[in-house]
Amino acid sequence: MNIKWTKERSLMLSRALTWAVLILAVGVLFCIPFITIWYDNVSGKEPIMPVLTVCFYLCDIMAILALWELKTLLSNISKQELFTERNTRCVRIISWCCFGVAAVFAVLTFWRLLALLVAFIAAFVGLILRVVKNMLAAAAELREENDYTI
Repeated sequence: MNIKWTKERSLMLSRALTWAVLILAVGVLFCIPFITIWYDNVSGKEPIMPVLTVCFYLCDIMAILALWELKTLLSNISKQELFTERNTRCVRIISWCCFGVAAVFAVLTFWRLLALLVAFIAAFVGLILRVVKNMLAAAAELREENDYTI
């Protein structure tokens, strides 16, 4: 069985995975209290259930927003709308969500030092997305100038 991997199939897979993770993130909203209680029980350190619960809710909400924007971005790509202000806006929002998660985990560092690693990774991804957003904005501007050139 030889399945040829195409751009359309790749886009379809990306959209399906985005929907799956979005549904999972919404489901996690209902599990956060159980996750934080479990963590307090197995960590062997001082309990931080209230702080961890707030941090997880904030991060999950930002993840849901980022996934919704990713869904919008992939939808635009499937319509062949590539270098547009709407797509630039989507990537901008996703990057700010990453920086928001970084900020939440930076605060959590006061209770658990390992949170600094998550904060660093989220900030790094946010930074990369800012660069991609700047390139996308420049490409959208060039496309717009080309559209007006005869």
